[in-house]
Amino acid sequence: IKKITDYLGADVCIDAVGCEAAGDTMNTLLGRKMLLQGGSTTALHWAINSVKKGGIVSIVGVYGPIDALIPIGNVVNKGITIRANQAAVKKQLPKLIEHVKNGIIDPKPLITHRIPLEEVAEGYHIMSTKLDNCIKPVLIPPSA
Repeated sequence: IKKITDYLGADVCIDAVGCEAAGDTMNTLLGRKMLLQGGSTTALHWAINSVKKGGIVSIVGVYGPIDALIPIGNVVNKGITIRANQAAVKKQLPKLIEHVKNGIIDPKPLITHRIPLEEVAEGYHIMSTKLDNCIKPVLIPPSA
């Protein structure tokens, strides 16, 4: 990014990754405990370090409480504007369900794995490590 912007930085960087990014040194040092508390701030660090002075970092990724470990000094020194938001899931879910019921939206192409509820731990492992090109696993409850 620096090279293609003559080392000025991007006007806008979007972090749509959140705690899924890998490679953070702190995450590596703290290991599994850090993962369980929120994840890695790597993508956010990349965005902050890649945006130009006075640029904008937009956060749509999800972070937990441990993720307060961001380079706030860089944000202040570069005069970066941070914009963040999360989807209004509670408000939009009923309409989404109606669209699925009416055939307007077909979620089936996104589903890559169907996992019995009893195997939820293995399913989480497959999802978090992206094994077998996992995109969207669905948990199947036991038959009644």
